[in-house]
Amino acid sequence: MMERGTWNRWHGVGLGLITAVGLLFILYYRQTLLAITGGVWGAPLDDTWIHMQFARNLSQGQGFSYNPGEPTPGSTSPLWTLLLAAVALFTDQLLIPAAVLSALFLLASAWLAYGFAWSLTRSWWAAVGAGMAVATTGRMLWAGLAGMETTLFATLSLAAVWAYTRGGLRPWTALLMALASQVRPEGHALFALAVADTSWQAWSDWRKQSSTAAWWPALRPSIMALILAGVLYGMIAAPYALFSLATTGQPLANTFYAKVGSQYFFSWRALRETMIYHWQDNPMSMVLLPAGVWFVWRRSRLAAVWLLGLWVLTPIIVDVILHHGRYTLPLIPLQMVVASVGAYGLVQKIAHWQPRLQTALPVLLLPLFLGAGLWRVPAWATMLGNNAHEILEVDVAIAEWLRANTPPGALIAVDDIGAIGYLSERRLFDLNGLISPEMWPLIRMGVRGRPLSEESARFLSTVRPDYLVVFPEWHWELATNPILMEEVALFRATTKTIIGEQRAVIYRVRYWPYMETAAPQTATAAVYGDSISLLGYGLTAEANPTLTLYWQSIQPLAESYDVFIHIVDEAGQIVAQSDSAPVATLAPTNRWRVGDIIRDEHTFTRPPDLSAGTYTIRVGFFLRETGQRLTAVGPQAEGDVVTIGHFVWD
Repeated sequence: MMERGTWNRWHGVGLGLITAVGLLFILYYRQTLLAITGGVWGAPLDDTWIHMQFARNLSQGQGFSYNPGEPTPGSTSPLWTLLLAAVALFTDQLLIPAAVLSALFLLASAWLAYGFAWSLTRSWWAAVGAGMAVATTGRMLWAGLAGMETTLFATLSLAAVWAYTRGGLRPWTALLMALASQVRPEGHALFALAVADTSWQAWSDWRKQSSTAAWWPALRPSIMALILAGVLYGMIAAPYALFSLATTGQPLANTFYAKVGSQYFFSWRALRETMIYHWQDNPMSMVLLPAGVWFVWRRSRLAAVWLLGLWVLTPIIVDVILHHGRYTLPLIPLQMVVASVGAYGLVQKIAHWQPRLQTALPVLLLPLFLGAGLWRVPAWATMLGNNAHEILEVDVAIAEWLRANTPPGALIAVDDIGAIGYLSERRLFDLNGLISPEMWPLIRMGVRGRPLSEESARFLSTVRPDYLVVFPEWHWELATNPILMEEVALFRATTKTIIGEQRAVIYRVRYWPYMETAAPQTATAAVYGDSISLLGYGLTAEANPTLTLYWQSIQPLAESYDVFIHIVDEAGQIVAQSDSAPVATLAPTNRWRVGDIIRDEHTFTRPPDLSAGTYTIRVGFFLRETGQRLTAVGPQAEGDVVTIGHFVWD
């Protein structure tokens, strides 16, 4: 093994070896994906399609918008969107170009790992070990064919750390960090760490000089460098932040406010899941990491702090790790660099006492280091294929159905927006808030990131989507409400490795319960308990008649009252009845606001032994827990019921 070599040809050999192995594994992953999907190329994340939709609209002059003409900072990676938009100027088939770009940046991150490890050790075998470990890590290869920004962020952040290590916070370093921040919001944290480290170093140097030295002459170069770096960084980072402020009132992309959030100050679960992922990437690298951090700290505090800091920052921001831990996945190249430096440092320490081991130890360590990552390569290749297959089975299939079966002007409320929006070319309303920030308050007041169904019913009554495309388990009361929704198509995934749920359903919306105005078939003038007005009703003359009631809130109610509807015969005997909260629990009376108008449908099935005749409908409110009823007043009221009509059951 060559130690501390300076021949350029050895760099060519190292980089060539890394490139050849990386390309070989990329082709292996490609073939595995196609074998699982039946020869259809697909993306392992629905988010891949989100970036493509933004890029397509941007290339067509629509600006940063998901629905054309509706600006929104829904992309967490404006720089990645710009790259795809440049491709979209020449082709509208972006899926394969996106995968090619992410694969190229995978190789670039491996090359940078080689170079950074070389600069820290001047050891060819340590540099090759770092670069090869990146190119053969299963999760990095998964990201390399995901068509996502992950590998670009890995490349830019590692380049920025290397540049900082070589020359501090110079303009070139600030530029790299600014670009990284436009690929992932975590890039802002990297720049903040660099500013903090530069400030601390300048202060420490001044304190070492003399306690009587004037602070301005001593600190002026560092302060001016910080100002220049800040100006350059701001010039690149400010435009998208200002765009976000102008459209949503918040400085970061929508995803941060829609998905990111922790109910704890620190989620130990998120930290545990993060560390498990990185351990499984390469157990040997984690064993070498303590030594690596010790050796790297003396040359590059930023490298050590960034590696450990993002692992710690993530559990502060999120409670649960999603998408195979892709928020810290870009740290893998730096993890391999630090581990290879640790291996090199340990070899040097041991060789100091046993010089004969100078050559033998690298021969032993390098295969162990690389082999520790290779064992997961087949599993992640299969994961890539299963992920892509699920997106094809559900999201892509839904998009094709919507495109074929809905009018172009239909508004679709969805859980997954990526492939559905890109391929269906329908206007979407995002129930998870990525492109619809109007949902943020509902998400925050919900349970585990899912809006309360009754609040969703109220809010969606103002949006009025024509179709609901959801995972029913996420919106159970709303999606399965037979009064509001009619199921028209069902889609299932054969596996569940990345998709939200294995089952997704398209519902046609029959109506939304909250209305601005009401025009009932028959008007009434009844009031219950000085709080609820019955504006009127509609009645269908069918074998199983449907009664549509129109309520209006006059005063707030603290309790949730149920509606009882009695069908009585000519003798006043109840022959059929219905007891339920308004709109089958989706519009409880204790959530009504003064002035609300609610449409409430009830369908009756004729009892099989009931004779033909004329029957009367009576309506009232009661508390299920106690049976207490609201008193009723009005021309058709009697005690606690209102007689609202008669009909004939033939």
